[in-house]
Amino acid sequence: MKKVNRIPMPTEPDDPDLCFCLTGRRSARFITRIYEGHLEAVGLTSSQFSILSILARYPGSTVIELARRMEMDRTTLIRTVRPLKDEGSVAEGREKLGRAVTLHLGARGVERLEEGRPFWEAAQREFEERVGKLEAARFRELALAVTSRTD
Repeated sequence: MKKVNRIPMPTEPDDPDLCFCLTGRRSARFITRIYEGHLEAVGLTSSQFSILSILARYPGSTVIELARRMEMDRTTLIRTVRPLKDEGSVAEGREKLGRAVTLHLGARGVERLEEGRPFWEAAQREFEERVGKLEAARFRELALAVTSRTD
């Protein structure tokens, strides 16, 4: 089992590794490369797969609700959803909540999610193999704790 290199904790005040932003973005890029490498076989990005997964779990989410769940800027989310809508993977609901539309998985979205699931599972396994099962679980727990905090 290959593990991530253990890097000593930074102690110098000018060490870039002290920066939470840099280390968080570096981790996000590392993880994204793993997932995108697997999901490219079915023509999905990690963000698109996540959107389909969230809509399967929370049908009828508004764009704002989906953006919050994704920790994504609304306009970035709309750009990411557009190709999914164009191919029939995401559909707008008939119900309106004020000016907000709801989003649902389209028939193609259900297919794409099923098609992508084995590749997502392979990415999950690769991440655990590369960082260790316990570390992966701790990482997820910490990341969920960080993003669940309210502003």
